[in-house]
Amino acid sequence: MDLFEPPATLNTVITGQLCCGDRYLAAALCDHPKITCHSVLLDSDDSVRRYYHENYFGDTGTTPDWLVEGHISGEQYLTNKIFDNPLREEEVIGVSVLYPHLYARDLWDYFSNWCRVGDFCVINLKRNPIACFASLKVWERDGNSLAKPSVTKFNRGYTEIVGHPSTLPVEFPRRATPVHANLEELYAFVRMHMAADMKVADMCEDRLELTYEELVTNFIEVCPAVFSFLDRKPLPTRTIKKWSSSFSKMGRTPLHRMLSNWSSVCREAPSDIQVWLNPEDI
Repeated sequence: MDLFEPPATLNTVITGQLCCGDRYLAAALCDHPKITCHSVLLDSDDSVRRYYHENYFGDTGTTPDWLVEGHISGEQYLTNKIFDNPLREEEVIGVSVLYPHLYARDLWDYFSNWCRVGDFCVINLKRNPIACFASLKVWERDGNSLAKPSVTKFNRGYTEIVGHPSTLPVEFPRRATPVHANLEELYAFVRMHMAADMKVADMCEDRLELTYEELVTNFIEVCPAVFSFLDRKPLPTRTIKKWSSSFSKMGRTPLHRMLSNWSSVCREAPSDIQVWLNPEDI
């Protein structure tokens, strides 16, 4: 990593737990003419990685150009293909790399090195990990999964055939019925989340922390702060209002209504988990 050269653009990472609102924020950033923020390029699903890669870089044809396991590492892919590689003269290149992706590819030291080089920053989205866990379990329970059709027509791009993978985990849907939490699984999830919070804090000092509640309830004020952090002009007022409306429609179910065994969780959770049991968190 000593071979890093200072990047010509500002590179940024959006991180946080699954279902923290990262894809909404990435899409909002992309509404700026000088910003591209890639989404889920490091997802565990190859179909998702390929879709979002080709969504920006175009059809790769017969030669894999996205992150293919065993062909290229996450670090090599980010360094050689994503960071400091704007195709449309963007001034900021962002990418969403969530906690599970950081753990799976052990990217902590990699991003620490980028932070030391400079012209690199982190946007850390904070959401109650129990709410994230419940949102993920709703998605798993309701049978959402990404179809994986193969490319059968050589003159059509993969993304045209697959279509938009809209069934990735999302924030707890407003009309979803509560889920039953396996306590041991919940505890492990929350503890992994807490450890990741600390590792991100150690990873990069130049970071902006935003809460899920801020995104959902107050994006009109959050948006200028985000663009100020990135040292770029804010979006037009009309665009900010459009995104504020979109964010306000994200999941706002209070925590005590997400879990069918909420009482058991409150009664049996150990002290380190208890700190997250605010019933009105969303």
